[in-house]
Amino acid sequence: MRRRTSWTTRLATVCALIAASAGSGAAAHRPVAVVDWSDERQTIDGFGGSFAFHKAGAIQRLGEPLTSQLLDLVFDDEKGIGLDIVRVMVGDGGTWGDQLYDGPTQTIEPQPGVFVWDQPDWPARKAAFDAHQIWLMREAKKRGVRTFMASVWSPPAWMKQNNSVVSSGPDGPPNKIRPDLYQAFADYLAEYVLGYEREFGIRITHVSPTNEPEVTTGYSSSQWTPEELRVLVRDHLGPTFARRGVDAENVLGEGVTFDERFALPAVTDPAADAHVGVVAAHGYAGLVDDATRAAPGAFAASHERGKTIWQTEYMNQGAPRDRLFVNNTITDGLRYANLIGNLFDETRLNAYFWWWPVANNGADGSDLIRLVNTGTPQSGNPTENGQYRIFKRYYTIGQYSRFLDPGDVMIGATKTPAPGVALTAYKGGRDFTVVVVNNNPTDVTLDVDLTGGFPRTREVAAYRTSASENMTRLRDVRTHDSSFTATLRARSVTTFSSASLPALPDRKDVFSTYPVEENDGHSPGLRVTDDIATGVRDGSWLRWRNVNFADGSAAGFADQKGQLRLHTTVAPRAGGVIEARVDSPHGRLVGTTTVPAGDGSAWQTATTWVDTTPGAANGFHDLYLVFRGGRGPLFDVDQAAFSD
Repeated sequence: MRRRTSWTTRLATVCALIAASAGSGAAAHRPVAVVDWSDERQTIDGFGGSFAFHKAGAIQRLGEPLTSQLLDLVFDDEKGIGLDIVRVMVGDGGTWGDQLYDGPTQTIEPQPGVFVWDQPDWPARKAAFDAHQIWLMREAKKRGVRTFMASVWSPPAWMKQNNSVVSSGPDGPPNKIRPDLYQAFADYLAEYVLGYEREFGIRITHVSPTNEPEVTTGYSSSQWTPEELRVLVRDHLGPTFARRGVDAENVLGEGVTFDERFALPAVTDPAADAHVGVVAAHGYAGLVDDATRAAPGAFAASHERGKTIWQTEYMNQGAPRDRLFVNNTITDGLRYANLIGNLFDETRLNAYFWWWPVANNGADGSDLIRLVNTGTPQSGNPTENGQYRIFKRYYTIGQYSRFLDPGDVMIGATKTPAPGVALTAYKGGRDFTVVVVNNNPTDVTLDVDLTGGFPRTREVAAYRTSASENMTRLRDVRTHDSSFTATLRARSVTTFSSASLPALPDRKDVFSTYPVEENDGHSPGLRVTDDIATGVRDGSWLRWRNVNFADGSAAGFADQKGQLRLHTTVAPRAGGVIEARVDSPHGRLVGTTTVPAGDGSAWQTATTWVDTTPGAANGFHDLYLVFRGGRGPLFDVDQAAFSD
């Protein structure tokens, strides 16, 4: 079987390598990454997420203290991953198409020239208007967010050729704005920005006139051609914002494919380009190499003109992907860590967005944190039960977003210092951040040379997400002669930062692995050496604290609840029984499996179904593996892991 190096052994190795002379044989063969403080690239605008279709309402309904805890997990740098940008939906008066989304969105202009805040009943209606999104934006603002982007899925129905915010089908009128109402649409968006600041104290900093302009479907949508967007911005939206003193930047594009096609006519027309602040696109097509990098030249014209580029929506999409348990593991997390680094490096991206950071959702693909609910999208409006799932992608995206702030600058660095290793670097003020992704199945030891006038620092903080770790705060790494050496764990993301942040709370999840050397306690007499537990006898046990089983399902679908299995890697000796228990060595039994006798030379996997009913492996519990059997050593133990 594959051998891992224990945490203490790895740390000792790192310290020894740092202390070794630069001319030693070991150092001469280590890969080296050079990070150049003076090589300034693009400015980072931040990391964002959407709360469209009333998703903030589910967070509100949880109640305190859970509501604040989840908001902190999303927006707070010290308690969470520090997202910087909130993307909301410009309400259009329409509905998504089912009750899961809490009904229709509200529009500021339900009929021509009639704005809600100009009506006599506005004081009575104001508190309930767009309440979920406004509450969310205010809470994000309390936690330091200053960038708010509003995207239009559809203009109000009365502006449309089909008099609807959704598609009228292949035989119906076009799902497009009426050509004679471009100016009305521009006035509508100007009034939206001015009204939200005046009425709610929310400054909308960016406005996108269209979300996925090539899409026409049964939820709010409206089609545009690239040429129509050029005319809109040049002749209506830009001049109207200027005339009315609206300082929000126009975000143009937001097509399904990650390229500039929907902004291209505008950015190549100087009269229109003057009104384009950001060129944006989604990531659902146009990504290559297993969706970890952009197609070459995707934003060539935008780069030539110095435009800011944002990726404003992406997620794991589609039932086949959602239903694969692997997409909830470090495999999925590494995919997004690689993608972010590649987009910043190759596309000179300025901002990266996820779809829903927190959502009451029927599957695990759309969210960074999924709120467990009591139903399904087809059953009406599911009710949250207070449980939640945090996915590996939350942590691997956070390996960037928690440490990078708006205004930081990407700096030059050796992108691939070793096969399977990807590195990017950033600076802000006198602080710096280096993010390294090790895609290899084995550890890699790396030298990092800091050149180009780096501020002197004696040590850097280190944080890591791996198969078994969730942004774990490691021991600080000492620098020596403007360089440091670190061992990168197999299949992990490590962030090195000159600025120190506290460790996040220890929340384990069923998507992690549980190596024996990372246990949180074990019975007397059990020996954990060389990555394995030996001396396993009748009554021995291992413990891992604070494991989040949530609702017990492995992939989030209602029809998969309870389908959770535990796998323990063992080398049989006398053989025996492995009991999975919660909360204590004598706690509730949630699974049991028998290990046959052997000679201790062959590793195998012992598997058991897990009881996920309330009171068992459901919600947060300490996990215990308790070992039973006859006399003598029963087996050696390497690790535990869960799957569907």
